[in-house]
Amino acid sequence: MSKPLVKGLPIFAVAMNMRAGLILIGRLLPILQKQYHISTFMESVLASAPLICFSLTALFVGNLVRKRSTNQIITYAVTLLTLSLICRTLFGITSFLIFSITLGICVAILNYMLPVWVRENNEGGVGLITGTYAAIMATCSAISLAITVPLANATSWGWRLALIPWFVIGFFTTLWWWGKGNKNNQVADATAAPTLKQSGIARNLDAWALTIFFGLLNMIHYASATWLPTVLISKGFAIANSGFVVAIATLTGALLSQLVPHYASRGKDFRAVLVGFSLILALAYLGISIDKGARLIIWVILANIGVYVTFSLALFLVVHKSSSADNTKLLSLMAQCVGYLMATTSPLIFGGIYSASHHWSNSVIYLVVLALIQVLISLRLGKDRKI
Repeated sequence: MSKPLVKGLPIFAVAMNMRAGLILIGRLLPILQKQYHISTFMESVLASAPLICFSLTALFVGNLVRKRSTNQIITYAVTLLTLSLICRTLFGITSFLIFSITLGICVAILNYMLPVWVRENNEGGVGLITGTYAAIMATCSAISLAITVPLANATSWGWRLALIPWFVIGFFTTLWWWGKGNKNNQVADATAAPTLKQSGIARNLDAWALTIFFGLLNMIHYASATWLPTVLISKGFAIANSGFVVAIATLTGALLSQLVPHYASRGKDFRAVLVGFSLILALAYLGISIDKGARLIIWVILANIGVYVTFSLALFLVVHKSSSADNTKLLSLMAQCVGYLMATTSPLIFGGIYSASHHWSNSVIYLVVLALIQVLISLRLGKDRKI
């Protein structure tokens, strides 16, 4: 194993649980709807609640890093994440919603801290480490998509059993970080670190390009993660089969999300790769909207390749385009605060378009439009300029 990958092992363990416990909500929605008779609006709220936490948490996490070290914050966040995973299984739909919110808060903190950890702990191999932990998130998401419905239908535990594997992973990750992960890390000098306003990043057009790009791809990702299994079911896939199709597609995207940032980091201009994969996104969702039958599998695979590669590239660019460690923190804060606020609206908009038109294909066209806007943003974001 290469030296950068060995250094990245602590966050690779964390990354295993940063998407799986959230993304399985989309797989459980048909089951929860049947069991609790919840509306389409409530389904959208369940999917959007963690995203609201992503955005709101970013408002105070900047102050948090002034009081605790990066390793300490990650340790606390992983601990609360693990507790949230088990608490979601204890009661009914209300418990599921409440602890999805606390889970979203934890993931939001980790979303912010992992690029900071990479910048603080690695001089080289940033593209490889970033791509690897993004790939691990995507791979575990694929596993989650594949096993959620079979586990939910396996025993009398129902949907609760589908959440247990991620609690087990979180439990051992928490033990590791409390034992080793939160040692030997100093708290940054709070008086020396600039705020977002003082740094001028909030007035930097390239920073806004990265922020909007991050927001657009997460709008696409979370609307798709929430509703794509339902869209596939409407086109004739069985509920279990739809999960496996999305899982295979997610795994394919995960593998490429590790490789592309690593090789892209050898160059300076990223416009071609950003535009290329954004166009793949637009084409794929257009295909999902208008096509049917077995060809849908191809379009779903292409869509997931586009989503996970662009997400991995966005994480890499947060680190790569920052001119200093302080700017990495501030850029990560800005991108996630605004970006996830944008993403919060997306499952609701997607579901709302269906409620108004009664055609899922119209909702999917909304994702095509987002991907085309992402293409335009890529033309500025990909230029070789530091922030």
